[in-house]
Amino acid sequence: MTQTATATVTATATVTATATVTAEPAAPAAVAAPAPAAVTPATAVIPAGVAGMNAEALDDDLTALGFKKVVYNSNTGKTVLLLSNWTVTGIDNAGMEQALDKAVVVHVTK
Repeated sequence: MTQTATATVTATATVTATATVTAEPAAPAAVAAPAPAAVTPATAVIPAGVAGMNAEALDDDLTALGFKKVVYNSNTGKTVLLLSNWTVTGIDNAGMEQALDKAVVVHVTK
């Protein structure tokens, strides 16, 4: 004789899970860059006491100070070409601070 046995198994499982969550600090809010400050041109003081200097030597000094535009004005109305042939009689705004990109006017004679 053959016997068949049927078994019913009921399983109950209880699962307990513990999770640890570590929160990352929030990213800092984007900070707007400050508006750029107004650009002020670089300045230098125009040398004083230059009367009697050779124009070429003064030109070297003005260039070393950073002046970009130097205008040579002859007292005779002649065109100033070779600076080494001219003597300085004066300079406009001597001893004053001036923007480097503004013209410096030098008066010369032969």
